Amino acid sequence: VPEDLARLYRSYAARANYLAMDRADIAQATKELCRRMREPTWADVSALRWLSAYLAGSPRLVYEYLWQRPADIQVFADTDYAGCVATRRSTSGGCMMRGTHLMKHWSITQRTVTLSSGEAELLGIVRGCSEALGLQSLARYLGIPAEISVCGDSSAAIGICRRAGIGKVRDLAVGQLWVQNLVRSGEVRLHKVLGTTNSADALTKP
Repeated sequence: VPEDLARLYRSYAARANYLAMDRADIAQATKELCRRMREPTWADVSALRWLSAYLAGSPRLVYEYLWQRPADIQVFADTDYAGCVATRRSTSGGCMMRGTHLMKHWSITQRTVTLSSGEAELLGIVRGCSEALGLQSLARYLGIPAEISVCGDSSAAIGICRRAGIGKVRDLAVGQLWVQNLVRSGEVRLHKVLGTTNSADALTKP
């Protein structure tokens, strides 16, 4: 790709990244575009054109925060295991809800290469717990009590979080033991949901 086109690509990818802070529907696509800012290819330019065409057809996304009774914090977490064909790194995605209100969403590429889908999903749950605790602290500061529930569709990751000890997953010991402590103390409740009803699935796959 010529340098002038590469600069244009970086400019529009950065603008899409800014929009993705409020638009969960483009979070995963924008994350992938931003990963290729250093040396964009013609395939990346084509992907940016697809995203631009989507935004031209759907220029606005309106969130409706209807009146609701006090509700707890519910986090949906999901992971696309080894989704990157170049690095085989996984993508973690999540959305944080308070009742029917979307409070925050994220789509990130995991820093390490995990060796199984269970390990990748565990990292996704760790990120979900971290984000939920941050929102809970803010809610408490505002005088709003809220319990935390984390939902995932991986039985293996949930099983790792509910047991005691690190077992054979030594490379994930810190995050694993931290979540196990949160579950045992009752600060976080873990729930299994179907993959077809996991809202975070849209934040991990194109």
